Amino acid sequence: MLQPFTQKKALIILLVVGFLFITWSIFYTSQERTELTWAEYVVRLILFPLQKATNAVVDFVVDTWETIGSLARLHRENYELREELVRFELRVAQLEELKAENNRLREAVGFRTGTELQLLPAEVIGRSPSPWMETLIIDKGEKDGLARNMPVISKEGVVGRLFRIGPNFSEVVLLTDSRDGNSMSGVIERTRDLVYIYGYSTGRKGYCLVRPSDLDVDLQVGDRILTSGASLYFPRNLLVGVVQEVRDHDDVFTREALMKPAVNFSRLEYVFVVKEQ
Repeated sequence: MLQPFTQKKALIILLVVGFLFITWSIFYTSQERTELTWAEYVVRLILFPLQKATNAVVDFVVDTWETIGSLARLHRENYELREELVRFELRVAQLEELKAENNRLREAVGFRTGTELQLLPAEVIGRSPSPWMETLIIDKGEKDGLARNMPVISKEGVVGRLFRIGPNFSEVVLLTDSRDGNSMSGVIERTRDLVYIYGYSTGRKGYCLVRPSDLDVDLQVGDRILTSGASLYFPRNLLVGVVQEVRDHDDVFTREALMKPAVNFSRLEYVFVVKEQ
């Protein structure tokens, strides 16, 4: 019966002593002095390693978060810089394309003003996907006064002639198209001999077949073929192409040749329709 009472009494005494000790420590440490009390020394000696470890953990956490924040900021800045670089490269490409287009238009204007022909400039807006027909689509048509069989040229030479005419577009048959009736006359620049030019469908695509008008016509590799005054549609002395290969035959046509057109049709962007000669 006495043991619980004794334990309770001892606990009360311990609490009172602890309270008095804390009160005395607060009062004593609040005064200005240069030395630590033995109690402060013991407490600091015990808590110093824990405080040091805590500070190290706090510093590590703070540094880690700052590093993560810096990496995130750098990643965001890098992404923004990459976006800006892509936009800049796109602007440069657009400017280069505009510059190239201006040069092409300037050359076209120079060609148009340097001739007496009445020319209507047109832009190539499409190409035939058919492997049997070689045609272009241009952005001019009936409303611009165009009609079937009007000749189409570029500053490099002959392109072809108008075939189908729409309200605001037209189909151009290239001189390399091998359909029946797609032929024209020309002359050899070197000799002024008359030749006939046809679209060529056998062998090398994109070439024309040239046949002499007479057995005595001298046709050689490297000869430049021009339009002749006998042409139904084309004005004379326009470059048609250059002879690349001459073939001998035993029939009535002693020779025929393959001619490469002067115009690169795959890269053609602007043409001229000859409205009046």
